[in-house]
Amino acid sequence: MAIKKPCCEAAAARMTKKLNFSDSTQVGILNLESILKDVADLKLVDAEAIKKELLERVKTYNYVPSSADDDYSQALFKEYRRQFGKSK
Repeated sequence: MAIKKPCCEAAAARMTKKLNFSDSTQVGILNLESILKDVADLKLVDAEAIKKELLERVKTYNYVPSSADDDYSQALFKEYRRQFGKSK
């Protein structure tokens, strides 16, 4: 998973996408689109494995408090299913 490092703040901002939580709050996630695509390319079928992989990759580029792991996993998985329609 080779993701180019942004050259400047403007480039980093363009790599940030909003993630929506079930309580209608939003958070910016760096490299979200790339992470979702990379996990889809793994062709995982187990929902828990997908959630775990998504969360691990997001934590590589973003701060995620351990107390919010479940909320992030759920929101990431929802976005993954929205974009790729995989694993119910």
